[in-house]
Amino acid sequence: MGKTRKHKIQYSRKLNPLFTINGSESDDFLNNSSEIAIGPIEAVRDQLQNANTEEKLNGLQSLAVLTASKDKVASICQTDIVRIVGPFLCEKDVSVRNAAAGALRNLSVASSEVCDYLVEQDILTPLFVMLQEYAVDDWKPKFDVNMCNQMDIRSDIFLQAINLLWNLCESAPYAVDTFNQTVLMESFIRCLDFSVYGLDIAISVAQFFLVVSENNPKSWKVFNNYLPNFLRLLSLTGDYGQGYLCSLAAAILTNVPALAASYSVTMLRALAGVLKINHQVVISSVIANISNLSNLISQSETFELEIKMDITDDESEEAAATRRRRQELPTEADIVVRDIGYLLDAQRVAAEVITNLCSDEDDENEDGNDIDDESISENECVVDYESNETSGSNLNLVEGDKFGFDVIDVIKSLSIVEQLWQRAQLLSDDLSNQLRETDINLLMKAKNLRISSLLCLQNLCNCLTSEDLGGHNAIYSVWLELGQQVFKGPRDYSIMEPSTSLMRSALEHLKSHRELFKQMAQNDLELILGGVKNCSMPEIRANWLRMLGTLGCLLPEPLVKLIISFIVETCTHEEDVWTLSEAFDALMDMFSDNDWPEIIMQIDLAKEVQKLEKTFRSKARSQRKELKERYAAVQTVRANLTRFVIYLEKESMKLGGLPSSTTD
Repeated sequence: MGKTRKHKIQYSRKLNPLFTINGSESDDFLNNSSEIAIGPIEAVRDQLQNANTEEKLNGLQSLAVLTASKDKVASICQTDIVRIVGPFLCEKDVSVRNAAAGALRNLSVASSEVCDYLVEQDILTPLFVMLQEYAVDDWKPKFDVNMCNQMDIRSDIFLQAINLLWNLCESAPYAVDTFNQTVLMESFIRCLDFSVYGLDIAISVAQFFLVVSENNPKSWKVFNNYLPNFLRLLSLTGDYGQGYLCSLAAAILTNVPALAASYSVTMLRALAGVLKINHQVVISSVIANISNLSNLISQSETFELEIKMDITDDESEEAAATRRRRQELPTEADIVVRDIGYLLDAQRVAAEVITNLCSDEDDENEDGNDIDDESISENECVVDYESNETSGSNLNLVEGDKFGFDVIDVIKSLSIVEQLWQRAQLLSDDLSNQLRETDINLLMKAKNLRISSLLCLQNLCNCLTSEDLGGHNAIYSVWLELGQQVFKGPRDYSIMEPSTSLMRSALEHLKSHRELFKQMAQNDLELILGGVKNCSMPEIRANWLRMLGTLGCLLPEPLVKLIISFIVETCTHEEDVWTLSEAFDALMDMFSDNDWPEIIMQIDLAKEVQKLEKTFRSKARSQRKELKERYAAVQTVRANLTRFVIYLEKESMKLGGLPSSTTD
């Protein structure tokens, strides 16, 4: 114990549907369908089974709209609609293929359970048959310069299909196993060349590769064979879309252990280029333009409506089709929003890659399920309180030996820590409100970037020395600023957990610098005490409690007494055994350098801890299954706590307190 573990994290991905459906339009369809007498799902099913191509297309388009409703998705999964639509992926009519791929892609976004259902309905068979056609063909997209470089329909079918497959493999392990049995991987590699296949296809293929490369040795050999393709992507320095491709390429290589070890410096240099862009400045500079563009678009739509009203029945079918295509093209505002999204995603993935590069695979692979109740993990410390000696690994402060000098040099010379700290900053209220009004998805992407940056900084805190992190004063400033953000900002637990984890790791670097905390007063401390009391999330409570233990090694005795009394009281009511173990670890930490005899006597600490130790032992047994890999660490705390009780009893005896009692 004594520090937060470094965990390799899964790359966070948001499955994106083909269509962004306006809420009112969706409601209009769902509530005012002309087939409402028999229900929209039954009507769609009838259309899909109609021999007429136009009826099938109408049914597929309606199906895509229905996927916007969770209730309708649940109802769809109770029918045979997916079984009907699956073969349409191999239909000769490319319009039907495209509509089927788009509708199924939308359906796959609903949930992982829906993806499992799609796999159970054998959607992979027609999907792989269709993709095999692209694998054996020397296919290249065609882009219409007169239509904002819109790709041809056959290429769009591939785009929808690869996104569908990405979603299925993301959620259903069986889909990855089935894909491994095909020979499609090599054929997809060429699609990473965005100069030929376009950014949309290249990014989607890279996102798919990122999913199938996780813990999948069968894919690693292919990626190793095509290493130059990925290294070329690492050298991209163009627009935000290319930056996203660069980050995705690094993430894929990180999933391949041998390549991650060999090219870590190359990846860090590439990712530093992605991270150095100030996303808040970019967003601020374009947000006003988006508003102006939206006004121009509104005026343009009004003009087009007037033209449409003047259209006569003499309009040719080709002209009508061209007009409809133009209406479906992305607006300038859409393109700006997309590009900002690329930047935010690129920087988020960059932070996640660096997190995984500095994670410890041994920590990730630990499994405490087979550990005996009385056994102790070799990687944990056991304290002898009579001699104040620690056996096992000293986990209180990492000495920066996880990286080679070349990696540390890159992190320092390219100011990666400072860049991540900038990416972890809270958006201003004005900017958040503007993003919320412009596109709520951008606001979510900005939030996810902040979370990933905080987690990355926490891992770096556990892997680098204080000097490598910028020095103790810089670390203290970060700790203070994070505390202000946590206490003054909105109570968002998804942000509070990585923020408090980083605060906890930062504080570990300051344990020998008591002078930095000489201005800390009781009211400052009570903010943290209130953070524990008012928090419903065990992980966050554990972070606060561990910080209290560290502060107990830095503050004067009156504040230490307040901390010890609070931890004892908290343990009396705490139900989560992991939080309890962290609280006890914090309590014991405060006695590593000072015996605090007056405090021991004033609050009768020996008796209090002895009662808590019995309760802790019982809860550890009852919650063993829930603890999983943490069970070993909890057992270590339990062993230390037993020794701590004996130590407290002996100290009480020395000070003339109650006679020693035998610990169970």
